[in-house]
Amino acid sequence: MTTMDPKKLKELEEAKRAWEEQCLKPALETFPERRKNFLTDIGLNIERLYTPLDLERVDFDYEKDLGFPGQFPYTRGISPTMYRSAPWIVRAYSGFGEPELCNKRYKKLVEWGVDEIVMAVDLPTQVGYDSDHLMARGEVGKVGVAIDTLRDMEILFEGIPLNKLKRVSMLGNSFGPIALSLFIALGERQGLRPEEFVVDLQNDILKEYVARGTYIFPIRPSVRVTTDVVGYCARHAPHWYPSTLCANHLNAAGAGSSKAAAFAMANGVCYLRHLVEKGYAVDDVAPLFCMFLDERSDFFVAICHFRAARRVWAKILKEKFHAMDPRSTALKITAYSHGGETLLEPINNIARITLAALAYVLGGVQFLYNASYDEVLGTPSEEAAKISIRIQQILAHELGITSTVDPLGGSYFIETLTTEIEREISEEFEKVEALGGAIAAIEKGYYLSAITEGANRRQKEFERGERVSIGVNKWRIETKPPYGAFRIDPMIETKQVERLSKVKRERNERRVKEALQYVREVAQGEGNLVPPSLEAVRAYATIGEICDVLRSVFGEYQAREYFSAKGS
Repeated sequence: MTTMDPKKLKELEEAKRAWEEQCLKPALETFPERRKNFLTDIGLNIERLYTPLDLERVDFDYEKDLGFPGQFPYTRGISPTMYRSAPWIVRAYSGFGEPELCNKRYKKLVEWGVDEIVMAVDLPTQVGYDSDHLMARGEVGKVGVAIDTLRDMEILFEGIPLNKLKRVSMLGNSFGPIALSLFIALGERQGLRPEEFVVDLQNDILKEYVARGTYIFPIRPSVRVTTDVVGYCARHAPHWYPSTLCANHLNAAGAGSSKAAAFAMANGVCYLRHLVEKGYAVDDVAPLFCMFLDERSDFFVAICHFRAARRVWAKILKEKFHAMDPRSTALKITAYSHGGETLLEPINNIARITLAALAYVLGGVQFLYNASYDEVLGTPSEEAAKISIRIQQILAHELGITSTVDPLGGSYFIETLTTEIEREISEEFEKVEALGGAIAAIEKGYYLSAITEGANRRQKEFERGERVSIGVNKWRIETKPPYGAFRIDPMIETKQVERLSKVKRERNERRVKEALQYVREVAQGEGNLVPPSLEAVRAYATIGEICDVLRSVFGEYQAREYFSAKGS
């Protein structure tokens, strides 16, 4: 409940009714509103005006629902000072071609002032195929840099010490222990101990089965693969970030931001339960998780979505796991400013990306990376990549945005919407729990049904012109799509395969075989997969060779067909 006096609330109700009769009604007769209902992408109705009456309607309580930054439930932010102490971490997601070529771009990113490089690796790497594999033909270096062995990492980061950046990162969703081992071994080659640099992995396999598709092994052994990385870091590198729970891809696929956040949280709960069952204390592993949130359709929903998600996650950790450490309940958020970029008039994408980044900052993000305005055309150009970084730096340092904590906190609209979104996320999370948790929801087709229905709705709204894309379905000017985008030389694949062949010729084959046997033995048992993966990486075994051993033990996931329970 609000702290407003009941008498004052009644007076406000009367004043609002008088305003509606005397001011609003004649205005609507002259200037009717553009549409009957104003709805968000997630289906919430947006009122014409928000007042303390709306806070009363959602049973808003300042101390319970809002509170202070750095304190439960973290609605206003996870630290008391937020950006007054330091801005968010500026990330750059980058990778193309082969390591030697990509290294030049990475050095540029460092020169431009990024805090973290997130390696984009090609599809063969993401699904555990080496560049010389039949399945990799025509795909090497196309949507990311090709990584086969530790040698590729050495070349990729030549002249870039890992401790020169605040964090270094890779997705590694299907092969987390190998991804982690590549960074550990690279640090060793650079003369660095794990405590001297910070590694961040996405390492969230469950969303791959419904939204992204870069899976290798069946679901249950894959959960082990994912959680082994978290468990290893809890004991050997607790300052690293070994898993990021991804709502981004789920929302992009069609779930909508509230359901996507609920699914991501359910996935996180699945991982946490698995770790607790293996003997880890929740307060040793929960602080190692981040969440990749996303709302790409509504500026204010994006702000409130982050605030609501922090509140929901804090309550889940406290109520379901009895977490005591504030680091467990304070949700660290990463975000990617993208989603609405268009092929037509791509320069407009700079405005879209900037506004998305601003919303995420106002929502209290910790780690942020921007799309490049020409990304829809292919691999970002150097100029576009620099602009995406400069956008963040301008927001952080030029406009006073970072001078106060949670600047929109207390707005009647913001607080009402935050509470409504919190309820949506919580209700959807409990639906997944009632189904038996994340794995059951995936296997029963619940996630995919929600995604399919949402994607279908969005497409129909776009075709009807209700979902506006300027220059595409509104005020469109018929022109040819721009050309001249960055392209990958087809000879890159030949060069990468030759490098891989050289590594295989020069490495110690006996050491490789012994390391791969170590991987097999641990996979067949219950041990942690990181130590044997690290030995294999140090021996210059390939990602494909290590994954093939795991395939022989775990098998491969066979995708199932699901269809929406509802008609179109």
